[in-house]
Amino acid sequence: MSNRAWNYWVAAAFLFGGLVVVMFNFLVDPYEVFGHVYLRSGYAVNERYRKMEHLLRDDVHYDAYILGSSVMGVFDPGTASRITDHSFYNLSFLAGTPQEAFDVLRALKRNGKPIKEVLIGIDFFTFYERPRLSPANRPHPEVSGESWASFYSSYLFAPGLWQGATRIAHHLQAQPSIYFDVDGTGMYHLYGFDRARAGDPAQYYKDHFLPNALNGANIRWVDERFVEFTELCKWLDDNGIKARMFIHPFYGETLATISEQSYREFRERLLRIRPDVVDFSGERAITQDKANYYDARHYRGEVADAVMHTVLQR
Repeated sequence: MSNRAWNYWVAAAFLFGGLVVVMFNFLVDPYEVFGHVYLRSGYAVNERYRKMEHLLRDDVHYDAYILGSSVMGVFDPGTASRITDHSFYNLSFLAGTPQEAFDVLRALKRNGKPIKEVLIGIDFFTFYERPRLSPANRPHPEVSGESWASFYSSYLFAPGLWQGATRIAHHLQAQPSIYFDVDGTGMYHLYGFDRARAGDPAQYYKDHFLPNALNGANIRWVDERFVEFTELCKWLDDNGIKARMFIHPFYGETLATISEQSYREFRERLLRIRPDVVDFSGERAITQDKANYYDARHYRGEVADAVMHTVLQR
């Protein structure tokens, strides 16, 4: 075979492979940005895009938001709405940061969406872990300013074979393991976790509460995160938005992964910025009982309800 013919076949193979990737990413839609509804929502859904796309619709009306990381995913906005008489939506994100909360709130306000009140849960993880951009957490173009052409083309060529396969497998399950209710309440529903815990609690706790080898570590906090938190608080005050903020009731062994000195520094820096932040980290009746948690980082809905009743009625 001549070099010219070989080059032709190599080019054709690359072109065919690229078309397969594009068709797979469009039809299976691993990150759920193209609007297909014939597959059950999977594990890799880009909730940052999906939630904003839902909220920006003309027929969707909320005036209050639950914000934070995945820990906030089980917070029921219906409970918050009943306590406050505002209409809440759960706008939390996996590994969500104060800067992301700031960005999405400003985008909503720019688009004419009213914001009367926010409930923000604060993790210490987001103040030392540096966020990394991936197809699963790419922000909505209305938030980032990215062009729509750039946004969609990035998903057509994104690596998504594993994510697409898991979405198909999840769709074929008789019962869903997890459900991101982005077009309803915004909550996460952890059905598979609940079933496993009810079926064999001892094995469940063994699987989800593994010993942590990094106990009592001194943490170097990212100063930029506190600057971002300060800017968020100032913007909320300047715009007359009522803000309720709290530090999570971290599972005891999780909080013990950092030193007391590091946690004290974290807490003091937060309170200097926002003195009304409520700290639940010392609630030993909650934090010492693993039955209150899905895993070492995420607590269950009953705890979330108790937190909301305390914070929203202050």
